[in-house]
Amino acid sequence: MTQAGERSAVDADDRRRHLDYIQAVVARMSTASAAAKSWLLPVVTAAYGYALTTGVGSVAVLGVAAVLLFGFLDANYLRQEKAYRRLYDAVARGTREVPLFSLDPSHADDPALPAVTLRQKIQLRIGRWFPDRNVWFSWSVAPFYGSLVIIGCLIGVLTG
Repeated sequence: MTQAGERSAVDADDRRRHLDYIQAVVARMSTASAAAKSWLLPVVTAAYGYALTTGVGSVAVLGVAAVLLFGFLDANYLRQEKAYRRLYDAVARGTREVPLFSLDPSHADDPALPAVTLRQKIQLRIGRWFPDRNVWFSWSVAPFYGSLVIIGCLIGVLTG
């Protein structure tokens, strides 16, 4: 076998290993998202149940606050998961120059233009911390957390 043949075999193996690493991160994000939902349910059930049985609407508001907090956490997991899926796609297709074994999802994105105005700088900072509209309205975030917020608000109004 020639050196070129050996080199391409090693590169293909390294590429598969790189994809395995990225897939492990995606799986970890998905597991964390499911864990956030499973931790929220007993918290919200206790808060809403206590508010209903005692007639204290402020406890339902605490339940809504917990839903919003966990919803934000879950939306960030989904945002990160989508970023790593883009990285996986870029490595698998070879459409971008991604350094070998890099787990930086920004390597899969187009280079961002530098923020010039204050508004652009603020939007850039917010974009780093807060998920965009597509994440909030995804099938795994909006229906689950939205329904729990509506139920909590109804319980707060009825018991308050």
